[in-house]
Amino acid sequence: MKQKKLKLVVLLAVILGVNSIPVVSYADEKDAKKDVKIEIVQESKVLIEDNWLTREVATQLNKSLKDLKEEDFLSIKKIDLSNKKIDDTIPGSISLLKNLEYLDLNSSKIDGEIPNVLAQLTKIKYLNLSNNNITKVSETVEKKIINGNYYYCNLDGNDFKYKEGWHYLNSKWFYINSKGDKLVGNQIIDGNQYNFKKDGIERIGWYKQDDKWYYSEQGTGIVKSKWKNIDNKWYYFNEEGTMQKGIKNINSVNYYLNNGGEMSTGWKNIDNKWYYFSDSGEMKYGWMKYNNEWYYLDRSTGIMVSGEEKMIDGKNYKFYGEGILAENTWADDYKYSQANGECVNTYSNYSHSNSNYNMFKYMTNVDNQVSVHNTAISLHGNVESNNCVYFASEVLRRNGFAIPTSTANVGQLEGQLKNRGFIESYDLNQLKPGDFVFTNNNSHVYMFMCWDKGDYAYIIDNQKKKFDNNILHERNVLSYDSNYDTDPSNRFYYYPY
Repeated sequence: MKQKKLKLVVLLAVILGVNSIPVVSYADEKDAKKDVKIEIVQESKVLIEDNWLTREVATQLNKSLKDLKEEDFLSIKKIDLSNKKIDDTIPGSISLLKNLEYLDLNSSKIDGEIPNVLAQLTKIKYLNLSNNNITKVSETVEKKIINGNYYYCNLDGNDFKYKEGWHYLNSKWFYINSKGDKLVGNQIIDGNQYNFKKDGIERIGWYKQDDKWYYSEQGTGIVKSKWKNIDNKWYYFNEEGTMQKGIKNINSVNYYLNNGGEMSTGWKNIDNKWYYFSDSGEMKYGWMKYNNEWYYLDRSTGIMVSGEEKMIDGKNYKFYGEGILAENTWADDYKYSQANGECVNTYSNYSHSNSNYNMFKYMTNVDNQVSVHNTAISLHGNVESNNCVYFASEVLRRNGFAIPTSTANVGQLEGQLKNRGFIESYDLNQLKPGDFVFTNNNSHVYMFMCWDKGDYAYIIDNQKKKFDNNILHERNVLSYDSNYDTDPSNRFYYYPY
């Protein structure tokens, strides 16, 4: 029985031995009575043709052609046979070079068609088949060229014509017309305008023409009538695609584009006049606070006002040469720029009386403000809070009113004022500089300096820590202010003489 089975194995080996190597497994002798299992493993082989390509592979691997195996082709990444006079077609066996990245057959007398299998080699990025006798490019290869799959592709100097459309050749974009020619100059393609050099290369990025700058993008062409961010800088191109410069009105907003075309932000000196442009590039107008200083930019031109007095909304304001608004500053004995910036004449009826005016004027001096503030703290045993009465009474003492230094609360101070003939008023609309103002529930007292906007006024008191370290600061006079937790005021006192 065993001999018959061996004969069967030999017979099978003869039948299959032409293109395969059989491997036979016998059953264990202990299982001799069972059927013998025969496993045939057939090793597949690819017929290796003899052509210029396979000979090049054999040369690179230092092997003979007959010893080449399919897996050998996977180790080839570069083939450079330029100027080798191959005088043949590209064989189908090129499909075995699945890891090929670089193929240069320039001026090698390659003829025939570029086969479709070349498109299957997905790792090729460099393809140079120029100056040959190639008669046709397969559709799949041309599609890869159109899509720009090769970082370098050169097929110039052959006997075929490209299809009409875009082609990525020699690492550049071209457009081939229906005659097979490369377009040059300005061209409209699918509704977009493009510009091509004399050799047909599409201009991409910045280019200058007739002393004007343009910017073009592959696929969409020349940028027109819109903003474009290039290298983190904003530029604007008009309807003709020209880069804009200078002050330009775009969609009813003024912008400044410098000599390089970049959109500007911040302060800009243009023709010896100052302007300000926001972070988004828009020209600013009117009042603007910058670095804690006020500026005014003309509402029609945007030019910064400087070195002059200007009437704005019926009020007069003074601006220094650098454009900063004058605040709490005396131009002379009577001309005063209030804390709100309004420039006024204080000669007549500015305060309720000369006494109030003198106290007001005394406290416009910053050194006096600091001195009174420090004295109030000292009078309160160096306690820095709840010093409003000490502060107000010190102002009064320095201006001729002998308020006892022991005066420590609002009730005591109010009694001192009444005893000295101060007049009480509940009409806060009649407040004038130098008046002493009291809040509801007797929680605070301060000196009024001038109105600002709405319910707010500039005042003087001891609360500089609460108000950004400013002794002279804004306060809501008429309403509760949740931002600073300050009570509304309900009455004030002034001296009649």
